[in-house]
Amino acid sequence: MESFFSEKRTWADGPYLHFVAVLDDPAYVAYAQAHHELLAAYGDRVGIVPAPWLHWTAQGVHHRLDDGQVETAVQAVREAARHAAPATVTMGPVWPGPSAVTVAMYPEEPLAAVNTLVRAAVSAVPGVQLREAATRFWPHSTLAYFRSPSVHDAEFNRRLRTIRPDRVEITIKRLLAVYMYQDLDVGYYTWTPIAEIPLGADAAAPEVVCGKTRTTATYGTTPPWGDSDAESEITVGRLVVQPPLSESQIRYESFASAALDDNTYFEEAEPPMPVWPDPVTIACERPYGDGVCGSTRLRVRGSWNSPAVIICERGHSWQDTVEMMREVIVAAEPAR
Repeated sequence: MESFFSEKRTWADGPYLHFVAVLDDPAYVAYAQAHHELLAAYGDRVGIVPAPWLHWTAQGVHHRLDDGQVETAVQAVREAARHAAPATVTMGPVWPGPSAVTVAMYPEEPLAAVNTLVRAAVSAVPGVQLREAATRFWPHSTLAYFRSPSVHDAEFNRRLRTIRPDRVEITIKRLLAVYMYQDLDVGYYTWTPIAEIPLGADAAAPEVVCGKTRTTATYGTTPPWGDSDAESEITVGRLVVQPPLSESQIRYESFASAALDDNTYFEEAEPPMPVWPDPVTIACERPYGDGVCGSTRLRVRGSWNSPAVIICERGHSWQDTVEMMREVIVAAEPAR
């Protein structure tokens, strides 16, 4: 047996561009976590992959690229991925390998097809050199990397075989272009997202307009659906928010409303009511190329009681207020 991050596997100058599928399906996360008690018993001899970093690698580039090459590669893969299709696969069984614990992904053919498309697109970028392709593509997800050669022994193998949770089915609908890091301190891979890449022709998502009626009912203590602490993710084609009145406008509106109840209060004419601010389209303001990203195709993730994480189509992310998540949940409330 061997340590995964041996000298021959450790990158000299990462991070490197990779195209991965994030395996965050709750069923698969539970499947992976069913093995954590055993893996944790081996302490720092294994690097257990936490839920946010579970992934399948469609293709990696194992040398440094400049910004122009990265952007060209991402755009080439985005175009190629339009000719792919979402892949539904079964996760399992678990394989104890010589340097890692991995999970099989079946059937292999749809994932191999995605790899072929991505590989061809990236290979066409000037200056990119990919590792030689294996005779047969091996799709898998890693649960843990061995950090010591003393982990995988007969006892470990026997205990791993006794766990055997039910296999789970997941659907991979998108890839993420990332800068992949080897985090040697914890013993697994992490990344910084660059861009989200849908598999298949990407139909335009519906526009969602939020905040038309910012009332007490909208921001009540009970969300319109789901558990208030449960995390939700909603995709929107365009997010338009109606900004609230300023505090001074609210006070003036209250004063004017009360005054209007007494028709003798104004000797000349009623004062104009405050004008509600113009709607604002939420757009990504992260740097991109020589300017600003500007994408309005967004995913919003969070719970009713926690700040929202907004992610644009290129993988840029930022946090917004609790009110933002509440507005999106209200606007995207499913039919009852």
